[in-house]
Amino acid sequence: MPKITVTNAETGETQTFKVGYGANLRQAAFYAGVEMYKGMNKLINCRGLGVCGTCLIEVEPAENAGDQTFIEKLHKLEPNQKLGCRAKVWGDLAVTTALKD
Repeated sequence: MPKITVTNAETGETQTFKVGYGANLRQAAFYAGVEMYKGMNKLINCRGLGVCGTCLIEVEPAENAGDQTFIEKLHKLEPNQKLGCRAKVWGDLAVTTALKD
């Protein structure tokens, strides 16, 4: 099972949890009690539809979070960035969350 290490850019808090291969990162983080959002975006977001872009994360290595989707390309993300709601876990990841207000 892949191990996910999440660092919250807003608080500096680091958490680690495990997920199954192919799991949706946003959903897995929610069930593990890990915060993906910054500020009021915790309450005001698109609930995983990929529209708002508030679940923006940086992943390392990027290939373990899958290729960028069409929606992510519309958001014009950097190669090491993903939307948490669009990231599928295919291996161990180091993730930085709470990047976008």
